Amino acid sequence: MSRQHISPIKSGASFHPLQLLEYPQPRQKKDHGSLKMKVLFLSLLLGVICAAQEEEAQPSLSELSGQWRTAYIASSNLGKIKPNGPFRVYLHKLLFDDEQGTVDFYFFVKHKGKWEYKHVSGIKQEDGTYAVDYEGKNVFEVSHASNNILVAHNTNVDEHGKKTVLTGLFVKVNIEDESLQKFKELTQEKGIEEENVVNFIETDD
Repeated sequence: MSRQHISPIKSGASFHPLQLLEYPQPRQKKDHGSLKMKVLFLSLLLGVICAAQEEEAQPSLSELSGQWRTAYIASSNLGKIKPNGPFRVYLHKLLFDDEQGTVDFYFFVKHKGKWEYKHVSGIKQEDGTYAVDYEGKNVFEVSHASNNILVAHNTNVDEHGKKTVLTGLFVKVNIEDESLQKFKELTQEKGIEEENVVNFIETDD
């Protein structure tokens, strides 16, 4: 009795002859490492773009030239910003010259009960700060600026060698919440206590 050969194809099933030559395709493994690299690259690229946009948003110092008024000043030495103190200054005008690398301050300050109008100049240094001679030696730097607000800090060493750190918020129109927050953060960063902050908007000398 002959052995019957059984075909693996069921009777009545429809198929194409080439199907017999096809082999199952292995599943492709997801390349998680490559995906992570792409995400990391896109994150870095986005960070660079955001940083560039923020940098572009900062106007050049020359564009900040004009009339300004003092909103807040903080000092590590409160005596410097008390009434008749040398740094209780009511700013009137700032003139930055990027080409010459200079800054000119015009402000009012009360000395022995009388108002005086001062003009003080500074020279830009290689690190972007300004060297200013006023009540000793000063290092002045703009920390944050827009068309309407300016946050800055200054380090003063007087004729007795005493060091004082100051921060200031100056405005053209109104104080913005964001600018006030930046001033507070800078003041805290410089180690100046909150009680050493003078609100010039509410004071009447």
